[in-house]
Amino acid sequence: MLTTEKTPTIFLNRVTYKGTPFLKLYYRPSDIITRAIKKHNWIRYSIIYSAYYTLDNSEYIELIQRVFSNITLVSTKHLNWKPLVKPKISENSIGVSYNTKQVLPKRGKLQAISLFPFEKGGIKLIGLKNLFSKTEVVEIKRFSICFFDSEMKIWYFKASANQLNRVINYLIPHYAIKISSDLKISDLNIRRTLLEQSYLKDKYFKSCSIVFLEYIQLRNYSESTFVTYHNLVLRYLNTYKGQSAENINKFGVIEIDKYHNEWVQRSSPSSSLINQSVNAIKLYYKVIGDHTLDLKNVSRPKKNKNLPSVYSREEIKRIIQSITNIKHKAMIFLIYSAGLRISELVSIRKEDILLDRKMIFIKGAKGKKDRYSTLADTAKILIQEYLLENNPNKYLFDGQYGGKYSTESIRKILYRAKDKAKVYTRGSVHTLRHSFATHLLENGTDLRYIQELLGHSSSKTTEIYTHVSILNISQIASPGDLINIQ
Repeated sequence: MLTTEKTPTIFLNRVTYKGTPFLKLYYRPSDIITRAIKKHNWIRYSIIYSAYYTLDNSEYIELIQRVFSNITLVSTKHLNWKPLVKPKISENSIGVSYNTKQVLPKRGKLQAISLFPFEKGGIKLIGLKNLFSKTEVVEIKRFSICFFDSEMKIWYFKASANQLNRVINYLIPHYAIKISSDLKISDLNIRRTLLEQSYLKDKYFKSCSIVFLEYIQLRNYSESTFVTYHNLVLRYLNTYKGQSAENINKFGVIEIDKYHNEWVQRSSPSSSLINQSVNAIKLYYKVIGDHTLDLKNVSRPKKNKNLPSVYSREEIKRIIQSITNIKHKAMIFLIYSAGLRISELVSIRKEDILLDRKMIFIKGAKGKKDRYSTLADTAKILIQEYLLENNPNKYLFDGQYGGKYSTESIRKILYRAKDKAKVYTRGSVHTLRHSFATHLLENGTDLRYIQELLGHSSSKTTEIYTHVSILNISQIASPGDLINIQ
């Protein structure tokens, strides 16, 4: 038995779940211990306790001590420790039951596994890349959860809702599952499971209603709105720990306003987030509410009139010049030179680049609208240079396994480029779009044309760039220039 003070320790603790006693194993994060535990199928993982567990009896205590004696100490000093009892939540309690920082506590950081679609031999498949433990490999093969392709070095399974559901249910206890933007999932139960996978689910946890999600899906809301509305309604439902969903569905304007007021007082969310929450909850009651509710009386905060951040022309030049990878350079410059949203860039196909006409066709952008934008000569040269070295399949900028390029990867490319170019102006990838509009305005382009290029429905949205442009402001003489203080 190892006895040094630095030796990691597994602590055993008795817990009871649904009348059955179990032993919970907890320890400081250790890959060595975790890998050792996964080799024994008599030890399982509990999402409820966020820990491994096994049956509670003296034989299992001795077995754990014997099996892990060569890598860790096994302590029983907390065997009968009980957590402090929280105040009981009454089923009749009204309002926010817990004054906690997190309405929806999360499971903690887990290793991520990405699922992506691909075809082989004309068969539609879903792939994933991960180094599973020996125990997991045995289970995966035994239950035909998925199969290994030695040529591509990936695991795969047939692209069907049933098989996808099996794989997700197997992976979720131990991994965080990410889905490629090209993997379109229509099954609402699977979509909801993926959206709610990161939360701890105690007996008070309430999932978002499938009926509500079905309403959003059938009306062709964007994926971003679908996710946002789900998350905001989920937060609302789970703020009321002692209330059933049926009781919450009977709430009125007073409860909705009280919810948002308490949220603002606790964590000061932005006014735009509160407005999104009001929109989501109003829609929820429109779909789910079982009584007449005058939703127009729900209070809204005033929107902040924040001006967008903008990179200067010199900063744009330094950012682009700092990028050496031709693919990365073409992506970042195309966003700026055509005023694209990041979602629009990753959706562009090769045939959408109209080289002869110096235009880009943007299909199904925000609001399900098509539009054209300009293709700069420099961008045209970069794209042609990129295509000489690359042969993308479906999209102009393919991802690692085909499909759309990761938007998160594009953000990382820009942040690294800004750091390398020593550009300290606050801003994101979307700031490139703001910079495009502002620089056009400063160059004398009519606001109506800028509106068309950006795809804004209202000219009021575009007019914000008149407040950002330095074209006229820089020409105004400050009264400070009229005073000689030397």
